[in-house]
Amino acid sequence: MSAWGDAGLTGPAPSLDRGGQSVQDVWPSSPAGDVDGAPSDPLADPQRISASRRLLTDLGPVDSLDRVARLAARAVGAPWAQIGLLTDAHVVIAGHGLPAGIVGSATPWESSLSVLPARSGRTVAVPSTTRDPRTAGRDSVRNGPVAAYLGTPLTSSDGYVVGVLGVTSGVPHGWSPQDVEVVEELGASVVTELELAAANAALGRSLTRLDMALRAGDVGAWDVDLLTGGVTADDRCRMLLGLPAEGDLDRAAVLATVHPDDRPGVRQALAAAVAGGGDYRTEARSLCPGGRVRWVASRGRVVMDPDQGPVRVVGTVSDVTDARELAAARMAGLQRTAHIAEVAGSLAGVVTVAELSDVALRGARVLGATSGAVAGRDPDGRLRLHLSSQLHDRVVRHGVELARDGLVLELDDRMPAQYTARTGETVLLPTAEAAVARFPGLVQAVELAGVQALASLPLRVEGRTVGSLTLTWAEERSLHADDVALLEVLAAQLALTWSRLQADAAREAAVQETTATAERLRLLADVGRVLSGTLDIAEQLNELTRLVVPALGDWSWVVLPDASGRLREVASAHRDPGWAAELRALLPRLVSAASGHTGTRTVLTTGRPFVRSQITGEDLARAVPDPVARAAFDRFRPSSSVTVPLLARGQVLGALALFAGPGRPPHTAEEVEAAAEIGRRAGIALHHARLFDQQRQLTEALQRSMLTAPPEVDGASIEVRYVPAASGAEIGGDWYDAFVQPGGATSLAIGDVAGHDNRAAAAMGQVRSLLRGIAYCSDSSPARVLTGLDAAMHGLALPVLVTALVARLEQVEQDRVQGITRLRWSNAGHPAPVLLTADGTARLLDLPPVTLLLGVDPSVPRRDDVVALRAGDTVLLYTDGLIERRDRDLDAGTAELLRVLAGMSEVPLAQLCDRVLERMFLPDAEDDVALLAVRITG
Repeated sequence: MSAWGDAGLTGPAPSLDRGGQSVQDVWPSSPAGDVDGAPSDPLADPQRISASRRLLTDLGPVDSLDRVARLAARAVGAPWAQIGLLTDAHVVIAGHGLPAGIVGSATPWESSLSVLPARSGRTVAVPSTTRDPRTAGRDSVRNGPVAAYLGTPLTSSDGYVVGVLGVTSGVPHGWSPQDVEVVEELGASVVTELELAAANAALGRSLTRLDMALRAGDVGAWDVDLLTGGVTADDRCRMLLGLPAEGDLDRAAVLATVHPDDRPGVRQALAAAVAGGGDYRTEARSLCPGGRVRWVASRGRVVMDPDQGPVRVVGTVSDVTDARELAAARMAGLQRTAHIAEVAGSLAGVVTVAELSDVALRGARVLGATSGAVAGRDPDGRLRLHLSSQLHDRVVRHGVELARDGLVLELDDRMPAQYTARTGETVLLPTAEAAVARFPGLVQAVELAGVQALASLPLRVEGRTVGSLTLTWAEERSLHADDVALLEVLAAQLALTWSRLQADAAREAAVQETTATAERLRLLADVGRVLSGTLDIAEQLNELTRLVVPALGDWSWVVLPDASGRLREVASAHRDPGWAAELRALLPRLVSAASGHTGTRTVLTTGRPFVRSQITGEDLARAVPDPVARAAFDRFRPSSSVTVPLLARGQVLGALALFAGPGRPPHTAEEVEAAAEIGRRAGIALHHARLFDQQRQLTEALQRSMLTAPPEVDGASIEVRYVPAASGAEIGGDWYDAFVQPGGATSLAIGDVAGHDNRAAAAMGQVRSLLRGIAYCSDSSPARVLTGLDAAMHGLALPVLVTALVARLEQVEQDRVQGITRLRWSNAGHPAPVLLTADGTARLLDLPPVTLLLGVDPSVPRRDDVVALRAGDTVLLYTDGLIERRDRDLDAGTAELLRVLAGMSEVPLAQLCDRVLERMFLPDAEDDVALLAVRITG
């Protein structure tokens, strides 16, 4: 246990507050002293220990707590998590990833690192336990697997730290503000689960006491299924009615035990109860074995189903034979008991606080109460009063406005409900005079509601007063001890239900907040994915506006200022596709008509988010002075908005606006923070995209500057093309060249330096210049030019690989006579040229072998090949980007090129080049293309 006993309980030096700023945990060098100078330890507080023991004692199944521990570990990327309660020892009650035997074990406080967040009462995060002086010497750090720790205290509803939720890692872990926030929220969920278990246990004990009361009163219970006719009865009911101790029952068998003279009354009472959906009450003689007759009183209630109507009748049966003259008194007691049992069953189905007052009044009507109210403390400590329906309607009829979620009361002594809720004292006022004398503020209640007597009882949960129950009578009423006891039982049931509802609400709120946090984190992750998926600015921002709708707004837009500061719309999205096109059409006019009072202008000026929680007509008039544009925008019915800057390196690059339409509440603080974070991420992505675009344009311009126009030569025409790769890919090393040599021949060259970056483009410029110089000065054959270029690259230490093809157009006197121009070429690993003859036939000039590419071995011998060209023949030189794609290999691309060229011999050379690129080069190609075409003209 030594190492793993500390595992989820290790503390930090630095922690993170909710705002994401780094702070230092407060950890005094020695505990504060008490009044007589002795050291005081908050963990040793007896009341705190009692509160923790209460939760441990009432702890039920821990599956839900194990799930919370697992969720905590996964949410922050840690392998282990555990939940522990701190009584006079540290008891592990749930966990995730822990070895067998850890859950359920107990260790002393000081051997558990949970003592750090427990004593400080705040979340503690340790990125590296071996470097923190508070944790480095502990067994779980020196001998165990704990290298990083994040723990948050578990604070009960009465303000005591009862335990700790901790997550740990076997390697150092930098805990983020989001990690801290998630663990704190899950810690609140743990407390809710513990409080709910305690409330359920208390309810179970109360129901047990009720069952004991039923047994003591010799009361039997029965249940009639109106759909099947079946009857269920407990042992006491069977005995009282003279039914068999075992076996199935139906309504006929039960009715057979009733005295014949009383059967019509029993049938009529049951039929009336079913027809009216109300109570069932009878008193009849039961025929018991041996001829004995008992007077039996039955009390029940019809259970209604929303779809099927009456489905069951449940109730009790009791023997009222003895002392018929005392029957009325005894029946009253049994009525009260049955009534409380009915109220307990009703309270189990209550789902809102507002229902409690009506259930309370139904329970008190056995004592003649005419109206009631229940007051309880909200989680924020405010006292809210909820009136029964009858009293609420009467007050409203007198012109008093009441909020649906209850009336907030001051914790003073002016009225009985507040006084009892504050002091925990029971107040009994038998007359209106006594009520007004004690609480003068009751004068209006006496007049409006006709109150003549009043009782106010505290609602207590585990010794804490959480509210009050107030009942009124329309006539003077002195309550006896039995009456007060009945009301106290009713108040106890109400208090438990109130506590359950508060725990349910807290748990639901924690789950909703956790879900919302997870959704926001998912949204931020999606935003990061979208913004990193492309460097196209327009595509980025269009995807961004579509992503934040409807997560953060009903519609959104992004506006960027140009170099002169004028706004230009970039992207927009609407959750309703029918409105999206109208928004796109309206946005340019809105942007041009916007004044300086818009959120966009404010954000671009201040660089801070701008939130308008309510958009009024006056706001629109100031923001959009143009009445036509304002009227068009008003059709969208904006109710609130938030605008955040797109920030990068302290510069505001633009603004993202989010709008809420009718029915959507204003943006929460969490939504505003999420929008601001999206704006920061979008600003950085926009900045990077702009830098990339500028760099690309500069590099492309540099590369184009090195690709000169072809010369004009006799007997041939030359066309060249260069197309860079698609946006998002970098500039490559493709080039072409054509020039006239001193001897009159025309030299042609095309090549590709390996790589797709600026270094490849720079190397291309060097290789092209070397080739041009060697070819021009030497006036050598293409093979010799390539050999010289390879040797120069080797000697000048140019560490690149290059494919290249060098060709010369030659014509001697005899060739001129015959109308022939000879093309002499040498190929260094480059795609073979294509010959398109005058008759429209296209074929490759791929005479083997193609020699090794440049930059590998300068000693490789190279050869020249020659082909005779006639007027109308065309030769196409190109780089591999023209024929190679992700979905097509070189062979398939070459075949496609030949199909494209076939039959195009009559097409003008410039148009031929354009058509080839149009049909072969895709807009999203990842490689650039160089193209050189020469056609023999005569």
